[in-house]
This record gives sequence, structure tokens and C-alpha cells, in this order.
Amino acid sequence: MESAALIHLEDRVKSVKRAKTRFYRNPGVRAESLLEAALECFAEEDYESVTIPLIAKKLGVAHSLIYYYFKNKDSLYQSSVLHALDRLMTNYGEVVARHESPAELLSAYLDLNVEMSETLRSLVRIMFVNAGGARDSGPKFIDSFVEDFYESEKKVLADCIRTGVEVGIFACPDPDEMAAFISRNIDGIYFGSFMPHGAPIPAAMRYLKEVVWGLLHYAGDPSANKTSTAKSGR
Repeated sequence: MESAALIHLEDRVKSVKRAKTRFYRNPGVRAESLLEAALECFAEEDYESVTIPLIAKKLGVAHSLIYYYFKNKDSLYQSSVLHALDRLMTNYGEVVARHESPAELLSAYLDLNVEMSETLRSLVRIMFVNAGGARDSGPKFIDSFVEDFYESEKKVLADCIRTGVEVGIFACPDPDEMAAFISRNIDGIYFGSFMPHGAPIPAAMRYLKEVVWGLLHYAGDPSANKTSTAKSGR
């Protein structure tokens, strides 16, 4: 589905990748593993509580190795968030490109939010804990990319719903508002997962999918629909 939404998403992925490499002193595979560990630490603690030695201890490496790849904690923080966005948006782009049917695309998109729940949960937690913090430099830069991520998500969902309406499988008077509704509820599922008695993410996402099918007046089963398959060569 080479749509305007997919083109926009691919463009934003390139932008995120360029921004991420700006924070590297020295790129490399080892730097990627450092970002994974840093993402976990920043998701578990607020920014001020995370230190380079703490991340180094988590990885079992000397903290000098982290300084080899990243100038300071702020560079590591921003790069770890961009790393998460890169992974998420790349995978979303692959899902969009792989599916022709709007129903299959929407179903796969929601399923991917379960498959990538660990990364998404860390990202949501970081934004929740650090949003509106006292730091003036880092968050503003990162926030623009997070906003881009949500805008890209809504564009993909709205484009998918609009196509479904055009081909007659969905009924929806306002695809943009429906896309915003789905995006807000995906966030709600992740915020809810931090609560002591929050619903498990897979179960909550399945319920959201059922609600969305009802709102779109869609009676089919995308998993059983074999008339529109993945694009050849992908």
C-alpha cells in the first residue's frame, strides 16, 4: 500500500535515523546494545536517578565503554528514545507495505502493538515519567519526534480506514477522528498496564480490536481473508 501515509512514515523513519546517529561518538553494533539497556533504565527510573555507572552495571561493562560511544547521559537518553522510535516506525512501515486489505492492515497494526509491547511500554513510561521535567534541552528535542510518531500513526490509521470506506468494507463518517480514537486507546492500554490491576496488554488490545470492528461496522475476519495477501517480493 504505497500511500501518502506510508511515504510520510518512511520519511519520518529516515529523519529519526539521522537524528539518532548525531548523538553517537562512535557508531557500531555495541552502541545498539547499550541503547537497549539504557531504554530499560530510563523506563524504570526518572531521568535524574539514572547514571552512566548504573547502566554500565546493568550491562556488566565498564562505564568508560559507554563514554566511548556517547558523550554524556543526555546524549544516551535522547539516543535511546530515538532508537525505540526507529524500531517502532520501521516495523509499522513494514506492516503497512505488506498488506493490501484495509482490514488486514488494521488488524496487523494492532497485533504489532502487542508484539512490540516491551519497547512501546518502555517508551510510554519514559514519556510519562519525564514529561514536563525541569530539564530544558533534551525533552524538547525528543518531544518533536514523539509528536511525529503519533502523527504518523494517526495518518496510517486514517488512511487505512478511509480506504476501507472507499471499498465498502468499513462505515465511518470521520476516519481522522476514528484514527485519533484508536491511537488514544492504544496509549490508554499502555498507561493502564502500569496500574496494579491493569488488564494484560494482549487481552486489552484484542478487546480494542473488537470495539473498532463494531464501530466500523465490519463483520469479517481479517485473519481468514485470503483474497488479499502480502505483496510479492516482501
